[in-house]
Amino acid sequence: MSGTRRSLVRRTGALVGLTVATVAALLAAYTGVHGGAGPLRDETAPAILDVTAAQNALRQAGAATRDAPGGYRVQIAVANQSLARAAEAGVLGESGLSTLETVTGLIVSYGGWLEQADRLPEDSPLREAYLYYAERMLTGDGTGTGILERLETLQTGRPAPGGGAGQADVLADQAAFGWSLRLAWGAALLCAAVLVAALLETQLFLLRRFRRRVNPALLAATLTVVLGVAALIVLTVQTQNAKAASRDDLTAILSAADDASGAGQAPELVSHTIRTTAEEVGSHMTNTDWRAGLTGAIPVLGLLLAAEVTLGIRPRLAEYRFRSR
Repeated sequence: MSGTRRSLVRRTGALVGLTVATVAALLAAYTGVHGGAGPLRDETAPAILDVTAAQNALRQAGAATRDAPGGYRVQIAVANQSLARAAEAGVLGESGLSTLETVTGLIVSYGGWLEQADRLPEDSPLREAYLYYAERMLTGDGTGTGILERLETLQTGRPAPGGGAGQADVLADQAAFGWSLRLAWGAALLCAAVLVAALLETQLFLLRRFRRRVNPALLAATLTVVLGVAALIVLTVQTQNAKAASRDDLTAILSAADDASGAGQAPELVSHTIRTTAEEVGSHMTNTDWRAGLTGAIPVLGLLLAAEVTLGIRPRLAEYRFRSR
């Protein structure tokens, strides 16, 4: 085999190998960012909002008992419905479901104390005692056994000692662009840059050996790499920004719920904030689904690149073989 033909074969193998490496790296990097969008949108965000809504409704239930007979029942129903939706979202897996089951049982007892108080005259000392027991069951005593304490642990990992990760931690992980993603994208961009350099070098080699000014197929392959990577970067930035914005909104709602527990915000304002946050998160994440669906286009991009490389070099191989005879 002549030196020129050997060089062509080596370049073909190198270009195909670089194409495979680039596609694999892009696939891992792109999936790493977009893979967290679905769970954040469909599971974590609804669960955080539903648990927050339940906390807020439970805080309002005690106040409703003092304001109007039977007023607590609507809030108890809202809390139970919200926690049922959170359970459907798979909040924190088995441990989260276990916490929700415990809280649901405690809410039955909490509602029972409120019902007992609701049956008595407003000036009855026994009524005040029932309301005290209900409040103690709701807020707890700082040991993590109260209803709101358990839900706060579910949300933030606090206040129970050694409570572990909460929904806020899951949210942070899903929205983060951490070192592993940076490494994946760095590798993908490096592979793409080397592939482009190899394509340009092959163009120069063909120009010197075959006196052809431009190889259309290799030029198309170069543009495919540059434009394809640029498009994937833009889509990734959009999804990452959407996740970060959703994380910020949901973190704010957790802070608003904490403020409400400390009388910093009225429960009615928290209810409005919950609705607004749900709309904002839905708006942020509305296009993440179809962007994630483009993951399947990355291997197709690799096949296109391999075809363009083959079409660009194969005629030169055939031409040189004919000349060598």
